[in-house]
Amino acid sequence: MAKTVFYSRVSTRDQNLSLQIEAAKEIGVKTENIFVEKASCARHDRPVLAKALAALEPGDTLACFKLDRVGRSLAHLSKLLDDLTTRGIKFKTVSDGLDTSGSTGRLALHMLAAVAQFERDLIVERTRAGLATAKKSGKRLGAPTKFTPDMVKKAKSYFDKGLNGDEVARQLKVSRRTLFRGLRAARDHDEMAAGD
Repeated sequence: MAKTVFYSRVSTRDQNLSLQIEAAKEIGVKTENIFVEKASCARHDRPVLAKALAALEPGDTLACFKLDRVGRSLAHLSKLLDDLTTRGIKFKTVSDGLDTSGSTGRLALHMLAAVAQFERDLIVERTRAGLATAKKSGKRLGAPTKFTPDMVKKAKSYFDKGLNGDEVARQLKVSRRTLFRGLRAARDHDEMAAGD
């Protein structure tokens, strides 16, 4: 027999759990099918949500108080709802009035998916444009280098004093790999500058 599983979430700041539990009882959810999680919406790992999703079977319904209780972001929410639809599971919210068992709810679901895709496309487009602009202006892309020009000078002076690679790396508080990579990059830079 089809059942309704209710997922409720409160963050450490928002303790309004009683309102969500009351809403679950009002729509007839059994106590054993109410899953309560205390976690920020930004967290990727939500073990209680995972348990609630695992308890669902085709024909069941996942319910929550509001959309923001379930989704971390629009993209996450869209993927979650798409997965539920694929599994033959309905979704509804008590406060927002979304119910995918009806045509209006399914339309809302498709609109959410379209907006999420649009949002992803915009992020990719902005990232590419930003990288292209940075590259044109000659900025170095990627993580900042840990090995500064001042460190290159210090490393050379330590080597001149007879220290070995391990000792120089220890003095500069970097790994041996970072030391030699930094020295190689400085040498390559100097050679390129000399060739200009």
